[in-house]
Amino acid sequence: MNNLRHALSGLQRFQGYLKLPNLSEITSQDSSSSSSSSPSKLTIQIILLQCFYYITATVLSFSIAWILGLDFNFGWVFNWDLVSLDNSLGLTIIGMWLFDSLLCVLFMTVIVGRSKLAWDFAITIHAINLVVVWIYSGEFPRSFVWWSVQVGSCLILVSLGTWSTRWKELRETFFEGIVDVEMGHSGQRSAIEMRDVSEDH
Repeated sequence: MNNLRHALSGLQRFQGYLKLPNLSEITSQDSSSSSSSSPSKLTIQIILLQCFYYITATVLSFSIAWILGLDFNFGWVFNWDLVSLDNSLGLTIIGMWLFDSLLCVLFMTVIVGRSKLAWDFAITIHAINLVVVWIYSGEFPRSFVWWSVQVGSCLILVSLGTWSTRWKELRETFFEGIVDVEMGHSGQRSAIEMRDVSEDH
């Protein structure tokens, strides 16, 4: 009798390994993946990421101005001709923008979370920034240093953003698989133990 029970429990474990997803699970995954790439959601993500991009730059600029005892103005964020290698203010603004890109990698990981969209969002952020700076300053940016900073910032977002979002995707997939398998095995073991107890009684 015990041998038969062991054989049945082994068969149930084998069936657990070969468990196929239900049709409802497949359709729900398809609908979730399609909704995650919907235009409305992408638009919201772009707006949120752009807002965090400028909020972080403004907070950093204001903090630097307060520490150095300088008068803060939004030209630090939106004026391209202040980005320069000729003075300490220009170098400070360059460092601020590069550090802002590093912080935006975290925002991209949390808000977007998809490695294949890192390129799109990084380029979109800087394209919008070009338009905003152009409108604010009243002329198209002609500074080689400003363009170099934008390219460097974009490369930081693309490279580190791709790595961080890919790490997040792999971590969620890895732990989700472990949790599902462990929960399935624990559920099967508890069911077998309860049946054994009922048969003993």
